Amino acid sequence: MDIIKIIKVLFFLLVLVVLESCNTNKAVNNVSKKDYSRTEVDYDHEDKKNNSGNRSNLTYVGVNDIKKQLGGEWNIITVNGKKVTAQDRAYLNFDFKTHRLYGNNGCNYVNGDFNAEANKVSLGNLITTMMACQATSERAVMKALGEVVSFKLLEKNKITFLHLINAKGHTVMTLRRQNLDFVNGAWTVKEIHGSPTIDKNVRLVIDTEQQKIHGSTGCNIVNGDIYIDTTKDRAIQFQQLVSTRKMCADMKTETALLVALEETYFCEKTSSSEIKLIDEKGDVVVVLTRLDLSLE
Repeated sequence: MDIIKIIKVLFFLLVLVVLESCNTNKAVNNVSKKDYSRTEVDYDHEDKKNNSGNRSNLTYVGVNDIKKQLGGEWNIITVNGKKVTAQDRAYLNFDFKTHRLYGNNGCNYVNGDFNAEANKVSLGNLITTMMACQATSERAVMKALGEVVSFKLLEKNKITFLHLINAKGHTVMTLRRQNLDFVNGAWTVKEIHGSPTIDKNVRLVIDTEQQKIHGSTGCNIVNGDIYIDTTKDRAIQFQQLVSTRKMCADMKTETALLVALEETYFCEKTSSSEIKLIDEKGDVVVVLTRLDLSLE
């Protein structure tokens, strides 16, 4: 074999090695990145049998600590088997310290009293604000709340559901445990698109109950709204972001932060003091570290 043929064979083998290396890297990247496009919340209105005659994956949860298990915030998913269509996020919060119920029916804020024991719950003195909204499930929500006499807890795929039940034993409302509490509070921005944030004054305050976000970009004050897609798990979006217009020496961090917040679709808790904001493709756009206000 002459020298030219040897060179051609070696070149061909080198190309194969490079291609195999690229394919391997792609496979590794695909495995390491979570698929956040499949985070739809899977729920059933009732624990019915499927086509094979077996029960669904819903598991009944016994009530042994009613304050912990019923207390707190729940997103309203269905009313009388129909998905809630609402202008605002429809939710309920059971506050056992005051025995007050509050939330939103999809249009107006709701307040009232409640008493709960074992699997029984009664609601009373329900009042709402009087804002006019376009077509929503508001009336259906209020009618259902007036019929509630008991509840049951179910779990599916590690997601807890609350069924509110009327005197006939029918589920009039299905709710899902709000699982975004971990994003609430004050945060410093640790990273933006993988780059460390040097300025420790770049901070955010997130409030999912009020659906508001505000903070400092290190240069300007930013404010915005929060949208929570109740059909997806850990889904959160920041919208209508506006900032003051002060000109600073370095505007790169501010621009990068605002873009990253607008790209956010999901969030993930990595530790008690750190969370990640993630875009629609599953890429981390912002890393936040919880701010200890007692040290300020």
